[in-house]
Amino acid sequence: MGNTVNQTKTEFERGVLTVTLIFYIFEHGNRNEMKSALEDVKIADFTQMMQGPWATQKLAEMGADVIKIERIGGEWERALEAGGELYEGTSPFFLAMNRNKRSITLDLKSEEGREVALDIIRESDVLVENFRPGVMEKFGLGYDDVCEANPEIIYVSGSGFGSSGPYVDRPGQDLLLQAMTGLANQTGRRDDPPTPAGSAVVDEHSSMLIAFSILVALYHKQRTGEGQRAEVNLMNSAIDFQCQEITAALSMDMEVDRSEAGISSPFNSGPYGIYETADGHVAIAMAPVDVLADTLGLEELQQYDGTEFEDRDEIKRVLEAYTRECETESLLTRLLDADVWASKVNDFHEMAEDPQVQHNDMVRTFEHPEVGEYTTTGIPVTLSETPGEITSQPPMPGEHTDEVLGELDYSDEQIRKLHENEVVSRTD
Repeated sequence: MGNTVNQTKTEFERGVLTVTLIFYIFEHGNRNEMKSALEDVKIADFTQMMQGPWATQKLAEMGADVIKIERIGGEWERALEAGGELYEGTSPFFLAMNRNKRSITLDLKSEEGREVALDIIRESDVLVENFRPGVMEKFGLGYDDVCEANPEIIYVSGSGFGSSGPYVDRPGQDLLLQAMTGLANQTGRRDDPPTPAGSAVVDEHSSMLIAFSILVALYHKQRTGEGQRAEVNLMNSAIDFQCQEITAALSMDMEVDRSEAGISSPFNSGPYGIYETADGHVAIAMAPVDVLADTLGLEELQQYDGTEFEDRDEIKRVLEAYTRECETESLLTRLLDADVWASKVNDFHEMAEDPQVQHNDMVRTFEHPEVGEYTTTGIPVTLSETPGEITSQPPMPGEHTDEVLGELDYSDEQIRKLHENEVVSRTD
């Protein structure tokens, strides 16, 4: 009897183990097949310029199905010149921020166009827009309108200043926010006018906050089934990414002047900055002055050890008088060998040839049906189980109009009538 019980118990345990292994293999196999973390997420993308499109591109690279809803003729950034020119008739800025998306063009001012937009929204998890506050409401696509069509929608709005407040009707733009939030006033030499950054850094940080907000809201929805509204604006974004400087200035009641000689931040000591060489420039970060003095044989720097902030302009002048006589590569080798934080100052073309940039695969060349070959940036993050992927190039205006409508169960006749009534358009 005991043996029978033991045998039955053993068989039962084997059965449990077998079932467990089957479930494990099934789940493990599915994880291996799921190459994209966001492949079940659909996004209705009403955005333009950089604040919105760069955010949705990041999510598209991680597998989200992003349907770019453009006006008839296409988003106006398609014609935005770079350096006074277009690339083969298209803005390189547009090419940089709209890959892995599908495009449908709609006349949102028409009732038919609004209904098509709502059909897309009904099938979407997320809606993203960055019109001025009130524009989506004029289209009949404000948050309350959309919630009637899709109560679980995650509705994300990007703007210049937010949806309320004294500046709600002002245009929000990167340069204006660099000026308003103190960034431009912290950049450049003391006798220079306030100097903006060379890239749209406020737009860029705002884009990342939009993507961050979407991921947070998706996680909440996964746990609760609830959608929600999220807002991101340029003013808050510009303040957010200056958190360390603002905290120092306001907490310590500091009024820190920009360096006269060119220390690259008002809050940093010498030798922090960019230094001219005989054939270019090098950047030197937070290096101890005594280490620099020993490495370069500059006895005159020894007197400033311990007074890096008070004498930072003189440190900069003494050091730069020396670096102007040095070849960039030779100087850089000496600094790096002494573990001094230093680098060459590259232009974009030099950056693209940098061996670490190439190793990181951060400059990529693609073929586009309209412009031919173009070069752009790669995917900046690495994920072991769900890596990002570039699956398609920025779409032509309305390239996927018929495809998207077909997925919404529009008949061929309905699609034909929408084209005839100029509610939609398509570029092949």
